[in-house]
Amino acid sequence: MNLLDKLFSKSPSAADIRVQLKEIDRDQKKKRRDLDILTEEKQQKVKEAVAAKKSGKQEILRDIFREMRQMEIDNGYVNSDLRRLSLAKTALTSFLRKMEMLEQKKDRKSLQNLIVRFKESSIQKAIDGAEVDDDTFNGMLEEILGDEEVAVTGGRVKEDSGFADFDKAIEQMAKAEESGSEEEELSRLQQEVDRAVKAEKTEKDGSEG
Repeated sequence: MNLLDKLFSKSPSAADIRVQLKEIDRDQKKKRRDLDILTEEKQQKVKEAVAAKKSGKQEILRDIFREMRQMEIDNGYVNSDLRRLSLAKTALTSFLRKMEMLEQKKDRKSLQNLIVRFKESSIQKAIDGAEVDDDTFNGMLEEILGDEEVAVTGGRVKEDSGFADFDKAIEQMAKAEESGSEEEELSRLQQEVDRAVKAEKTEKDGSEG
């Protein structure tokens, strides 16, 4: 991709960053459409596989399996591309925020230092790999952006600290609804959801105090 390397080959302006962010948004939409198409194709292949099985056409079934395996590989490529675009968007959005702050202060020296740190960092390598987790990536950004941005990104991580419990409870509720569970069970799961949300809110309130 080398998106950041190309952008930072010279000193980019805020307008340059905004144009690049719009291009990333367009690319993300295209990749998501590609995923939707792949999903529809896989659903169609499942129907074909069921029909082949019922007809005893084992060779056709094997061919469909191979086609679906290739679809999974293609799906993986698209998801990796989406991850790269997401990381690049995070990096550029954070950079733009810091850039605008320094421009308001008319602090050209700090702005030039910021651009140099971006050019010399391993951010592009992390994006290309598409395997870095959010916490590690945010840590890399904080090192480049400096103290002012640490509070912003750090606060965002804390704000989502209860999401894992929330996600788990929602998943259990979805499964319970599908299996036709009793109201008592659904009520218990609703309490789990509420507890996760409240815990997140309490922690956020505490950090603001």
